[in-house]
Amino acid sequence: MNRLSYLQLEKENAEHFELAKPLWIEFNKEVNEHDGITETDEEILTDLKRRINIQGSRPDMHFEIAFIGSTPVGISMFAIDTGTIYGLLPKGCGTIMGFYIIPEYRRKGYGKELFEHIEEILNTQNSVMLYLTPDGVTGKPFWKAVGFIDSGKIDPDNEMEIYIKEKT
Repeated sequence: MNRLSYLQLEKENAEHFELAKPLWIEFNKEVNEHDGITETDEEILTDLKRRINIQGSRPDMHFEIAFIGSTPVGISMFAIDTGTIYGLLPKGCGTIMGFYIIPEYRRKGYGKELFEHIEEILNTQNSVMLYLTPDGVTGKPFWKAVGFIDSGKIDPDNEMEIYIKEKT
């Protein structure tokens, strides 16, 4: 298996935006299909621009593209949550806000490798635990396989189940 390499997206970098566009569109369309939501490419790209533009505002916020050689195969957005998620989880949790491996590279260990990369970074930034709200179709089986469990709590922003993983 080829190892992944990573590129941190930079604000106002047109080349980074162009690399991220197809991955972010595919990711959002897949999740939206599972959730019964319709968004135009323009709406998805507006969100991508907004997310890239918050990069650099904190050293513990990351938006990365994963590559095999020069081929982009995944995208992820993760950070240390400086809030408390409405008191549901302790302050300082690592959160994964976006995670995607293109379908032809799934079930080959790349998703696990990308997650381990994220976990290592968030642990070095002193996360107290990790959390996310997984996609109900493709996400839940993957996140359970890498050690996340359903916390029994619901995120009030998106009304999705919160899955957690204790710090290792």
